[in-house]
Amino acid sequence: MARYINVEYFSSLDGAHPRQRELAILSIADMIGLQVPDIEGDINEEAILVTAALDEKNPVSIISALFLGRENARSVRDSISTEVWEAINNFYLFVAQYPVDAYKTRGLSDFTNSVIQHCSNVRGRIQHTLLHDLGWLFIQLGYEVESATQIVRVMISKLNNIEEIKKLNGPMKYQQWDVLLDCLEAKDMCTKYYTSLPNRQNTIEFLLFNPDFPRSVVSRLNHILSYLKRIDVNDKHHQKSIDFKVGKIVAPYLYLEVHEIDENLMLFLDELLSNIYSISDLIVEEYFKS
Repeated sequence: MARYINVEYFSSLDGAHPRQRELAILSIADMIGLQVPDIEGDINEEAILVTAALDEKNPVSIISALFLGRENARSVRDSISTEVWEAINNFYLFVAQYPVDAYKTRGLSDFTNSVIQHCSNVRGRIQHTLLHDLGWLFIQLGYEVESATQIVRVMISKLNNIEEIKKLNGPMKYQQWDVLLDCLEAKDMCTKYYTSLPNRQNTIEFLLFNPDFPRSVVSRLNHILSYLKRIDVNDKHHQKSIDFKVGKIVAPYLYLEVHEIDENLMLFLDELLSNIYSISDLIVEEYFKS
């Protein structure tokens, strides 16, 4: 979320159209599940940005996610390293103590960039200071499911944004493929892979179906299957096993091409998101319900 806010907001400041900043704020509101106001209506930029990051009453704000993450880490404190706990705790304290007034006026860049760095620090500590045992596998499994979900949600939000931009009849829509890739830290590798500027075709293909790019949806789904097989190493592959059920959901996406989905892309993304939620439900049912 921090990267999305950062890229979406600051890219809009360089936009050629005066309405681009408003559209960026609406896109951020859409990402956090706020009711998106009509483009002709008043947009409370400050309220939307604060709600996305520092509103404890918003269950999908950055601070709410961190609070739950820290509580989860506290509940398994004896099973994680001191380095992981300190990274998570320091991350939470940084966000919880960040002055709201400073965030509203001059701190958006500092706050979002610091959150991005804290996220990288936590991921690194998890990777390098924990035993790669069953507990670690479940952490990775949760991370892959959440990442796949966020990729699709970002794509849905940006595609809605692009449709609104088209109504303004300006050149901004071409810039938005750059913005979408940048939100997902994919712009440089997409440009390198296709040796051309981003466009609708190669951006969608790269983010959804490239198995060699770790932030693509297909890559995330492949990792989910891999971790499930490592968790259930002694479980035989049969129709009632979780890796069979999840594999059945994942398999069709491994062989799709963009031209097969492009005409009904939004419907496809909605169904993909629903299937990722179904995978999450299967994991919860298999491992976390008594």
